[in-house]
Amino acid sequence: MLNLSSKGEKLRFVSRNQGFSLIEMAMVLLILGLLLSGLFVALGESANNRNRVTANAELEGVKEALYGFAQSVGRLPCPAVLASAGVEAPNGGGNCTSANGFVPAVTLGLQGAIDGNGLLLDPWGNPYRYSVAVLNTGSGRAFTSTAGLRTQFAAGTLTPGAGLICVAGAVGCAAPISANTIPALVYSMGADYGFYSSNVQLENASTASTGAAPHRLATDNNFYNGVYAEDGAIAFDDILVWLSPNILFSRMIAAGKLP
Repeated sequence: MLNLSSKGEKLRFVSRNQGFSLIEMAMVLLILGLLLSGLFVALGESANNRNRVTANAELEGVKEALYGFAQSVGRLPCPAVLASAGVEAPNGGGNCTSANGFVPAVTLGLQGAIDGNGLLLDPWGNPYRYSVAVLNTGSGRAFTSTAGLRTQFAAGTLTPGAGLICVAGAVGCAAPISANTIPALVYSMGADYGFYSSNVQLENASTASTGAAPHRLATDNNFYNGVYAEDGAIAFDDILVWLSPNILFSRMIAAGKLP
């Protein structure tokens, strides 16, 4: 401010710094908090979206490896179990130790992140799952033994159910059905592995709690594949891909493994 003395002294300008009030500071912090929270949410969603894209691509790679294995060996591999260290169980196929287990990454020669049990991991650090049809043909499994697969192919038809895998948009493989004559299926349980907020996720789950179990909670051949949802009564983030029997047979014919 301007200060003029009565004795003719020189003019002096005196300034005073006025700081922010507590209310103004609170408003600034609130705005910054809102901006940062929005940024963190966006970053989290972006990371999850990238993981889902990666998981889809890796699952497609596993599916191609399964087709390639059948073209080379004449059958599909059995799932790996915890004790088999990434190798199909039993080694050599046939009547599998478990129809529901893990991707046999060692048997398939797949590269990727591996845990202490030799299991191939998805982008969230959880093991990829692999299930095969329990359909029997003659004295062996229809798809995990060479003789069984040849017999099944010669039969000419695949009847829904009866040991074949079914994938649908409802629990219990009720309509809408995506496919019901599936020889094998691979899937990731997504980001919330072990935290089941809806019944639909229990349809594919290995256990009702956290941890890697060798078997599914369900004892049937039904799987759920619905629309991605993060919360609510139908929260679902599993990612499933499956083999077509027609593509499987045609590729094996092309490779000279059938008829």
